Amino acid sequence: MACGSVNDPTKEYHLEFSVPQERLADELSVLLGDIGAAAKTVVRRGQHIVYIKESESIEDVLTFIGAQRCTLELMNVKIWKDVRNKANRIANCDSANIDKVVKAAMRQIEDIRLIQRNIGLDALSQELREIAELRLENRDMSLQEIGESLSVPISRSGVNHRFKKLAAIADEFRSRGESNETG
Repeated sequence: MACGSVNDPTKEYHLEFSVPQERLADELSVLLGDIGAAAKTVVRRGQHIVYIKESESIEDVLTFIGAQRCTLELMNVKIWKDVRNKANRIANCDSANIDKVVKAAMRQIEDIRLIQRNIGLDALSQELREIAELRLENRDMSLQEIGESLSVPISRSGVNHRFKKLAAIADEFRSRGESNETG
């Protein structure tokens, strides 16, 4: 067993044994298979290398040869990597959601300004005018926050529905080529 090495698990999972004879490599592979470790064999610089890449199999081998402390260290690294990966996924998801909210708010403001230039917000129904004014005054508010801030609070879905109505009005002006009027 003195012919083995384990890579730093923070970089990669890799355990290998370098043995001088093919027969010994085959016997070691069988022994490792008996404890549930899926080992592979390759010849490198005249040596037969028996290696394992799966972290669970490496843990099994380390435990089998009496290196329980190393097994625990490997498990701790795996936990740390898992937590870091989950945190990165959450951060990326949050960032994507923020980008989506900002783009939607900018599109809503663009629609409202177009309506304002063409017919003025006073031409809108009271409920659409209130939503439009709230959005212009609160660019970073979520749909839920806008809904809660209305004189008669409504759901996020209700706010979204009203913004769709505003978008349809703005799209009507765009389709008529009235997107640049200053009236």
